[in-house]
Amino acid sequence: MIRLSPLVATLVGLIASTAMAEPIILRAGPVAYTVDPGTLEIRARPDGAATALLMPPLHPPEAATIAPEGEGWRWTDAEGRSFALSIEGQALRLRISGVKGSSLAWPMPPATGGTWLIPDGEGMAYRADDPFWRAAYAQEKCLGGTSLLSFPAWSHLDGAQAATYALQDGLLSKLCLRDQDGLQARLRHEFGDGAQTLDLLLALRPPEPLAPALFYREVLKARGQLKTFADKATPDLPRLFAAPHAYVFDDGRELDFLDDLKALGIDRMVLSYDQDPRSHEHIVGPAYLAKARALGFLAGPYEAFDNAQPAATADMPSAIWSEDLYPSGCVVDAAGKVVAGFANRGCAMSSEAIVRRSGPFFPALRYAGHIRDGASQVFVDVDAFGNFQEDHSPDHPMSMARDRDNRKARLALAIDSFKLVLGSENVTAWSSGVAHYSHGTAQAHASAVWPLLGDQKRFGGFWPPDRPGVFFKPFQPTPDEARALFGAADRLPLFEAVFHDSVVALDRWEFGLMKVPSQANGRFARSLLYGTPTMWSLDRNELARVWTWLKAAQDDFRLVHGAGPPVALTGFRWLTSDRLVQQVTYADGRTLIANFGETTWQGLGTDCVRVNKPGRRAVDLCPPTNRP
Repeated sequence: MIRLSPLVATLVGLIASTAMAEPIILRAGPVAYTVDPGTLEIRARPDGAATALLMPPLHPPEAATIAPEGEGWRWTDAEGRSFALSIEGQALRLRISGVKGSSLAWPMPPATGGTWLIPDGEGMAYRADDPFWRAAYAQEKCLGGTSLLSFPAWSHLDGAQAATYALQDGLLSKLCLRDQDGLQARLRHEFGDGAQTLDLLLALRPPEPLAPALFYREVLKARGQLKTFADKATPDLPRLFAAPHAYVFDDGRELDFLDDLKALGIDRMVLSYDQDPRSHEHIVGPAYLAKARALGFLAGPYEAFDNAQPAATADMPSAIWSEDLYPSGCVVDAAGKVVAGFANRGCAMSSEAIVRRSGPFFPALRYAGHIRDGASQVFVDVDAFGNFQEDHSPDHPMSMARDRDNRKARLALAIDSFKLVLGSENVTAWSSGVAHYSHGTAQAHASAVWPLLGDQKRFGGFWPPDRPGVFFKPFQPTPDEARALFGAADRLPLFEAVFHDSVVALDRWEFGLMKVPSQANGRFARSLLYGTPTMWSLDRNELARVWTWLKAAQDDFRLVHGAGPPVALTGFRWLTSDRLVQQVTYADGRTLIANFGETTWQGLGTDCVRVNKPGRRAVDLCPPTNRP
């Protein structure tokens, strides 16, 4: 008998086990996908082109016994995860199911160059070798699949192709970025309630900047999951289209303010307010709402269902609940401790506690009250953002999946039962079917926002109550802050390429157009290019100061995009190597070109937009020349 050393025996056994499963080859259109079941390495080879690595090995080689399943294959790995492989449309579909409580971390192929196309909010183009973004991601930072990623798909653009990835559901998934000899990415997933299967599509796409968005939209349409405005119609919805949005403060909540708007020729606007009769001098009431409706505006309150505070000291009316919901309805963590609310205000209110409460459904009561007051639209804070809670209370236990279902249902209630025009914070893919507009999704690289909001000395706070500095104090960003938040060369209309005919996206309410004067011109131009209306913070004095810009924002937007329902955004190109001259196309044949550079480009001035409509002469539109 020949005895083998332990090392040689291990190698022989390894060779024998990996030999049990040959690579699986599946074809989708012109691409052949090869998957090694023993490691889960995935490669793709287009006809007549070189093979590309789509995913490196997930684990070292191991035994894998594959079995046919329909037109695909199934097997299980040494950790007990099951894998199902098939073709869907033009993509490879891989489903990985894991034990509850387990996790997965799978790096994308190493990136030494090229560009990551990531729906970080509206959308970002991160060059893998860019020193600025490498420094920003010196430590790994993750984008939640239901929150900071406005839809769970991304691409790496390099040479003649865009390696593209899409999740069916981003729940408990994250895309993480970190500098390691270039900007690298990895997919992380926690297997848990509602997320025990990671469902991933992989495809090679044409080398276009909108690759992940156009692919994701195709997937949604093929699965019957894309809801357009026509699917969410309400009587007042036409008033939303092409309308600037404003939060009104102080005497902006008086009838004379509405007369001012009419006198200036503003005939379509979305007016919102967050008010507290205990601390604010000027309060919107039924007369204001009735007049706003008569003038053609949408108007209604800020609402929130996620926070609870003692009635005597609550800092906003929406945080006050009935005695049978507070404090018993607070979210409880795994250690049995009540979870504090945002900014340590009160507690996080459990959506499951609200559902289980006996008696009338609280959100329905509030919507009905807003209707009685005359509101035509409501903004619901937080609900669409996608950060979900686990609740360990024995009286109202809740998984993150259940929390999502609860939030989705109460947003849908406003549209389906109360026929309100509904907005929410940072609407993303999962909530796109139950919202008409989003405050925040048009902001790209959203994580750069939070440090600024925490710097009240520079950015402004919530005092005085009727004219808070956070909305009215001008803010001057540093060059790095300006690039992170507004840099034109790094931004893409990815969310628009999926949802332009489904959700009207705007910047956050703290980032009205006049909040950052040094960036107003570029943001004005980007609003026209992307078809994302402008945001404003207004009272009568501010309106008198900025009215020429507001009027131009309304009139130019309508000239470019019309006043009807938005159509699909279908294409995007960089026309210069510095990526500062950009072209967008729309489904109705319009082509828009914006020049964000510092010099004139083919007769188009800085921060100006050239509008080409079929059968018409081109028109150049520029921001107003006066500085407020």
